[in-house]
Amino acid sequence: MPGLSKKIVVIGKVPNDLGDRLSKLGAVSYLERNVALSEAEIIAAANDAHIISTEPPDTITANIINACPKLIMIAQRAVGYDNINLKDCQSRPILVTNTPGVLDNATADLAFALLLATGRRIVEADHYVRTGQWQGFENDLLLGTEMSGRTIGIIGMGRIGSAMARRAYGFGMNIIYCRQAETNSLAQDQSIELDQKDLKWQTELAAKRVSLNTLLQQSDFISLHCPHNKLTEKLIGAEQFALMKKSAIFINTARGKIVDEEALVSAIESRQIRGAGLDVFYHEPKVSEPLLKATNVVLAPHIGSASEETRYAMAELSVRSIELALAGQLPANALNGDLFERWLKH
Repeated sequence: MPGLSKKIVVIGKVPNDLGDRLSKLGAVSYLERNVALSEAEIIAAANDAHIISTEPPDTITANIINACPKLIMIAQRAVGYDNINLKDCQSRPILVTNTPGVLDNATADLAFALLLATGRRIVEADHYVRTGQWQGFENDLLLGTEMSGRTIGIIGMGRIGSAMARRAYGFGMNIIYCRQAETNSLAQDQSIELDQKDLKWQTELAAKRVSLNTLLQQSDFISLHCPHNKLTEKLIGAEQFALMKKSAIFINTARGKIVDEEALVSAIESRQIRGAGLDVFYHEPKVSEPLLKATNVVLAPHIGSASEETRYAMAELSVRSIELALAGQLPANALNGDLFERWLKH
């Protein structure tokens, strides 16, 4: 594969210097967009592409793969990859990579910012001042929730979840969490077997691994950090919101489809929970009207990884994975590296 010129289609943008690196590998074209593209639009631009560089809005369907017979690689510029079905990439085969690790801190920063903004009612306070309502000191004006001494429940204790836990520990919060094995309603605390990661978090952060139900019942703040897949689709619904404290604040910077948005709206409107901080939505970029109107909800436009340094690092890692693969080396961030030997022969 070295020395063979490839056609590379980049959906969205990459920094100029990284674009120059791609140009050394073949002919590069860019498909810029502000909204998610249709199958037809992607096929029209990439039907003869060897490599497609994607982001979460770009759903690469089986129809797209079938319509792009030369496609050998999909380089995702994100850690989540629920927009790509790895099974669709097996038979040809098509190598798929993502960008883990480089966005952990930025996403955890945003999650904790949403936690602070919702808990301390920062957006409401900003509006209160800007609209001229502030007339002076009032003892009970915009009372919020303190962080220190409160319990945060983290659903999904991977790279980003554990980064969130470290931030919470710095604020003096009590940390409980559940991992994949405990994310069903039948999981029991007494059946949890701790591994080395759990013991590390226990020692460093005084964090306790619990079942999902226990986490929902005991947490003052709940932060969602698990991937979206068939097992986690609408993981948090009416049953789960009903278990939460009425004073609980719910944070989601993972994926919108992990939450039943109708159930979330109901929990917000009925004051089943105190508030929410959301960076992702079930039908994004469309946001439910009740969430737009709710004063106890802080909204962000899917900007978890949106720092200058992190977005560059994500694009660089994606470009590097393409360079390595075309040089005959397996990228460490390959999602289906088990098929690499077959991929090389193909």
